[in-house]
Amino acid sequence: MIESKAQRVCGVEIAGNEAIITILLMEDDMFFLPECRVNRIACKDPDNVSELKYFQKTFMKLAEDYKINHIVIRERQKKGKFAGGANGFKLEAVLQVAPGLDVVLMNPTIQKQHLKHYPMPITFAETGLKKFQEPSYTTAFAFFAGKHEW
Repeated sequence: MIESKAQRVCGVEIAGNEAIITILLMEDDMFFLPECRVNRIACKDPDNVSELKYFQKTFMKLAEDYKINHIVIRERQKKGKFAGGANGFKLEAVLQVAPGLDVVLMNPTIQKQHLKHYPMPITFAETGLKKFQEPSYTTAFAFFAGKHEW
């Protein structure tokens, strides 16, 4: 039996109290967008420990079900005009410490560098994803672009 070398990445953008996600699959240097049962995972109340645990457990189950190898979170600014909110940083931290998940933060500057060396082969409009998923899709693609020699 031949072992598959497929890699699945879940790109994540934290926005408010939710993680917007896109799963991207790469196999034999070809990219695929597998169907996914959700395009966002929300945390109703990030100040409530049980809600944070439920958010984490939901994300871990998604990663298990879709055999995700890496979770790549689009890093947000910690200070300044476009700084992320406290609730978003809580969600980010909960994912980073989740047992069994390989989580990476990707700086937008690094993301742009990766995409400069290997631009996306199709426009976002051609993906069929929802417009709000564009940052998570771009983050997932940039992860692959940075990890592989083209």
